[in-house]
Amino acid sequence: MKNGLKSIALMGLGAALGSTSLMPAMAQDFSGQTLVVGVWGGDIERLLRENVIGPLEEETGANVELLLGGTGDRVAKIYAERANPTMDIAFLNIFEAPQALADGVVVAPDPDLQMYKDIWPGMNEGCYAMSLAALGIVYNKDEFESPPEWEDLWAPELQGRIALPPFPGSEANGILAIAGRLAGADEHDADASFDKLAELKPIPLTYTNLDELLLLTDAGEIAAAPIISGYAISGMENYENIGFSFPTDPGPVLTRDMLCLVANSPSPELAMLFAEKALGVVNQTAYANELYFGPTNSNVELEPAVSEMLIDTPEEVETLTELDWPYLIENRSAWTDRWNAEILAD
Repeated sequence: MKNGLKSIALMGLGAALGSTSLMPAMAQDFSGQTLVVGVWGGDIERLLRENVIGPLEEETGANVELLLGGTGDRVAKIYAERANPTMDIAFLNIFEAPQALADGVVVAPDPDLQMYKDIWPGMNEGCYAMSLAALGIVYNKDEFESPPEWEDLWAPELQGRIALPPFPGSEANGILAIAGRLAGADEHDADASFDKLAELKPIPLTYTNLDELLLLTDAGEIAAAPIISGYAISGMENYENIGFSFPTDPGPVLTRDMLCLVANSPSPELAMLFAEKALGVVNQTAYANELYFGPTNSNVELEPAVSEMLIDTPEEVETLTELDWPYLIENRSAWTDRWNAEILAD
């Protein structure tokens, strides 16, 4: 994402882009060992298998087992098993990782490691920063003369046609915080945030399936929805009438996936080798080119056409809206009840 960019237009992108790989760690024999990794499925799983798991298994003789699902499942598992964990690596998000570190269920990032040093400064909060994205707006092009700002979602003629994500989660917390800012407050004023967001009711869809959201938005049944940039941009090529906006007032909400080494895991050395490959240039370049997730590795070099569609520098991160995630986590349970009662209920 570059300064002044508000909309994503589809363009032809070369599939094969040059990159320089980091030197791999010395291969060790881990035959008979199994590394357990909790992560999302879909294209993230595919890229990890191609760029990380396949090479790691070939080089070490180990097996890698994936536990696929959402971060809630992984968080519950590493806390429940903290005395005797079975998972070695858990992919979490920007607000879960610092809390997991504070609670002692993950290992603090090591600033002496090369993979730590390769990541942009200030991003290894709680765990190792895996990828960058931002909460913006996916929209039907017929409904907006120009890429929408956040406040445009509250236009009277769009009432009842704005989809929302499920709560809790980074997307739902993000749009709630944006609502608070539009009301002259922020995420610390729950009443202002919920009251403002409730003005969008009735909510036509709580989306849990990206294809469904994009299909309904392309057809015009949904006018717009807050969504993480990479998810929307990677799916836009299949739809003619969808655009994506990085709003500017306030800016998009910063989101970041994190790679966490589970404390006292069964295979810590193997987990470290996995992390080196996952955070390396090859895998992060693939994340950018195919998923439109911004790289955190400062050694990644992207084609300009790809870079335009991403958050991929510390300077761009500074333009984003950062939330008080510890405060949001503290209020998650109570706000889930409020979301169900005040936002979703008729």
